[in-house]
Amino acid sequence: MEYIIDHANIVKSNSSFKTASLLVKNNSIRLMKESILSTRLKRMNFSTYVMTPGHVMIVDELPSMSFQEFKSYMIDHYLNRGCTTLLSVFTIQHEREFAEKLKLAKSYLLNSPIDYYFAIRVPIAKLTPSLIRLCKRHRLPAVFLEISDEGSLRNVAWGWMKEALYQFPIAFIPCLRKVPATSKQIKKTWKAIMNEERLPHLIECPESGKVLEKELLMKLGIYPNKGDLRVGGELNYNLFVYPEDRIIETIEDLDYDSHIPEITVHRGIILRAGESISFRPGFGNECTVTVPGHFMEGRR
Repeated sequence: MEYIIDHANIVKSNSSFKTASLLVKNNSIRLMKESILSTRLKRMNFSTYVMTPGHVMIVDELPSMSFQEFKSYMIDHYLNRGCTTLLSVFTIQHEREFAEKLKLAKSYLLNSPIDYYFAIRVPIAKLTPSLIRLCKRHRLPAVFLEISDEGSLRNVAWGWMKEALYQFPIAFIPCLRKVPATSKQIKKTWKAIMNEERLPHLIECPESGKVLEKELLMKLGIYPNKGDLRVGGELNYNLFVYPEDRIIETIEDLDYDSHIPEITVHRGIILRAGESISFRPGFGNECTVTVPGHFMEGRR
């Protein structure tokens, strides 16, 4: 099927906003420009909406649930909020648990209606070069590190970890929620070590169920396959009713916690239209990253 989306008010990132028309064919964006001339194709006018890429969100330690429980959980926490891709984090305590826990995490998402990636959470004391190589083999873009004290940071052989990251720079993400009293000093030490060793990393741990920003998606290698509206890309988007009382220029102008999308489309299929949610079990695909940080030239 081929058609044109006209006058789309596209918010592409925290610093990018434009009005454009899109030529869509086979659920893929084939052309994007200010105006597309055609007299034969069906046209849809999106001028009354704000259009964003489908959201990417974290689901942290998804539990085993019945199908009905899973359906309700996905609708309430993700589909209702315009999420079209998950980063599913599973926890291991030892390297030997990796294969079993990954298999289990995959089984939990067999009925997912949206696409998903995987990442691991592990105590920092259990981080090893061989664990990193396991993540590389399975194309996992991130390692969430549980950190309880500053000393545990200094006990890691970071040079060995850096060698293990060769050709697949996995991002290290600190998880400090259980140590609020000392978190400021731990963050300072974390930042210093990561910058000194020139390791891909985040300063903060992103929250589960929050929209992941473009810079983070770039660092993980999920962008531009997800979190972007681009020529050649899949048709994943949200439509928000355009506020009449103000001008929308960036994603930050939309309050995602209180502003629910009117329409959500995933790979050309409508998942949400008004109050109606379409739950398509198994429509989601497992996705893998080619090279994390590939589009972050000159950054760590």
